[in-house]
Amino acid sequence: MNEMAALPVAEVKEKSLAILMGVGVPGTDAAQTVDALLDAELCGVESHGLMRLNAYVERLVQGTIAPAPEIQVTVRDAIARIDGGNGLGQVVMTKAVDTCEALAKTFGVGIASIRRSNHFGTAAYYARSLARQGCVGFVASAAGPTMAPFGGMDLLLGTNPFAVAFPGREMTFCADMATSAAAKGKIRIYAQKGDAIPLGWALDEDGHDTTDPHAAIRGILLPMAGHKGYALAMVVDMLCALLSGAALSGESSSLFRSDCPSGTGHFAAALDIAHFLSPDEFADRAQEWFDTLRSSRKRPGVSRIYIPGEPEADCLAASGATIRILRQTAESLEQNYQKYGA
Repeated sequence: MNEMAALPVAEVKEKSLAILMGVGVPGTDAAQTVDALLDAELCGVESHGLMRLNAYVERLVQGTIAPAPEIQVTVRDAIARIDGGNGLGQVVMTKAVDTCEALAKTFGVGIASIRRSNHFGTAAYYARSLARQGCVGFVASAAGPTMAPFGGMDLLLGTNPFAVAFPGREMTFCADMATSAAAKGKIRIYAQKGDAIPLGWALDEDGHDTTDPHAAIRGILLPMAGHKGYALAMVVDMLCALLSGAALSGESSSLFRSDCPSGTGHFAAALDIAHFLSPDEFADRAQEWFDTLRSSRKRPGVSRIYIPGEPEADCLAASGATIRILRQTAESLEQNYQKYGA
């Protein structure tokens, strides 16, 4: 079983920044990337946190991610088309979200279609950013080929995550989910910890159900909710790839394959609440709704009803000056720091 390492957050942040800057990423862009990775870790979503840094570094060193991309934004009315210049996904998506917010404040809605980007961490990070600005935020991304069509065997779809966030008076609703039964990063965490995955998450290479995370990584991820997850994965591919001209999931390359650009596409939309009704009225009604749901009758054995995003918010609020990460991730961080950042 993989042990955990406890490290000061400040040290992890400093070393991560030094690593990215050591392979040519400008300071501001490095800070955006590290902030997104640490946010995932502190929210308890380690599958999209620091374990991804090593893959980013390999791609930056190989030249399949541009360390200082030329991001091109073309705006027509409330629509932005963004060419990410093959930059780090966190950098590209931050630009897209900022653009969507500005358009939404003018037109009531802002939509961005993004191509030539890369893995951007959690979709929740960007959707919550829009919610903090008084918007309903929607963010989605195509992903590398890991999932087959419902009933199929060929890897033609990705986990294709999406997130939706909006503000209440006391908390922010944020639903962030893969369209597969589980994110592949989560399965990698199970593999590192030496734990079996739940039945129904994946098939092995021969199409048989498996609880072995290593067989799942080599095999086929299953869609969430069967044919419904399959349909949603196609919707995300349409928004992120067909609309933008980016690679479809089945045409892109895995984050963990560093010999060619991934060609990832994203999609973002912001609705400015103030264009619809008073933001205070919206926040009050949302909070009343949340409170009604949370105080409703619970099933036997259930101690608490959560609003989507609440477990992650609780985890973030409870985080202190120390962060616990997988020892393998900590060792990779130190190796990269000694090689590129020290």
